[in-house]
Amino acid sequence: MELLLGRRRATIRDAIVIHPRFTLYGGGEVIGLHVCKVLQELGYHVHLACDNFSPEEADHHFGLGEIMKKCTHVPVLREFSPFLTRRFLAYQRAIYGIRLLNSIKIPDNCDFVFSTQSMLYFKPDLFNFCVAYDLADFFYAHRIGSTMTKSVLKSIYYYPLQRLYKHYAIRMSEKENFFIPLSRAIEQSMDTLHYPHSRFVFPPCDMSFRLLPKEKYAVNTSRLVPSKRLEDFIEIARRLPQYKFVIVGKMSKTEEDLFPNYREKLLDSLPSNAKLVEALVRECKDSVERAKLYLYPSVEPGVSISLGQAMGAGCIPITPSVGGGAEMVEASGVGYMYRSLDEAAEIVEHALESDAPRDNPEHIAERAQIFSADSFDERIRTIIEERVVKMQSLHP
Repeated sequence: MELLLGRRRATIRDAIVIHPRFTLYGGGEVIGLHVCKVLQELGYHVHLACDNFSPEEADHHFGLGEIMKKCTHVPVLREFSPFLTRRFLAYQRAIYGIRLLNSIKIPDNCDFVFSTQSMLYFKPDLFNFCVAYDLADFFYAHRIGSTMTKSVLKSIYYYPLQRLYKHYAIRMSEKENFFIPLSRAIEQSMDTLHYPHSRFVFPPCDMSFRLLPKEKYAVNTSRLVPSKRLEDFIEIARRLPQYKFVIVGKMSKTEEDLFPNYREKLLDSLPSNAKLVEALVRECKDSVERAKLYLYPSVEPGVSISLGQAMGAGCIPITPSVGGGAEMVEASGVGYMYRSLDEAAEIVEHALESDAPRDNPEHIAERAQIFSADSFDERIRTIIEERVVKMQSLHP
């Protein structure tokens, strides 16, 4: 019996997914779980390194609890908390990042690592797949201590940290690492920096939203954090008092600590024609399904899962002319882009009254299928299979 068990273990392939903070329940967590799903379908036993291992919560938020349940939990350090004066915060974060990585126990005979939260979370001396959401990690690694600082004292202060992150940048670019950019803009920047990478992949968008009769209002679903630029959404609503505007979202405990009073500021700034529904989008899908348009004011470079979901429900996408939202409008061939809040208000009014064929909900939903979860899974599956074959040829 022991011999049979030993043989069985030898045939099981292991992979580890590193996603240390599984408490926000945003797009990154959806991607992490879909990567786990693809690996499981390819026959891997998945070890998930995260802080909050709760299949029940994953099922409540995303309907993906069964995927997490099949994983083996690998504990990580609790969330970062400063232990010295904030003057040394950069060094404290660097030390914490090193301790976090060192604390993650890699299973024996692990085939590779899949990092799905930050490109800085990779394991040297192993093959790493790294999902690239934006350029922050790259620029931080390349610029800290150089163009970021102009004074001599600051240059001296940052010098050890600069050496550390430049070492990280060099290790990140090694052939044992392979990056998966989530937008064309990120892919182009990786070309410039000479990082090994795949072609860009659109993140997985849940296409379970229904095509319901549309009402003349604008919606946005997001976490209540400054990077989503909900202030712009509210300002556009203020300029169009004849239409209804709805924000669906909430803050996690972590975000409340990071951005104290931000929720209250948003609530205080709402005009009479706008409202904030503090809920998960899964709990009130009809708010998206009945909206005629989805107003996405963020300029983050990564492609938005919530925007893709809304397009799957037939909502007209309206975004700034830069960032991941603009890339989705260009790729799908539907929706509109704006360069100023004045122009945004004009476009929103036009779209809410439009009967043009390009703004037809069925047409938009059809074009949105390029952002579907099935498309993402297939692309990730192909990338893994191709890289594993290459790895085996390099290390027979």
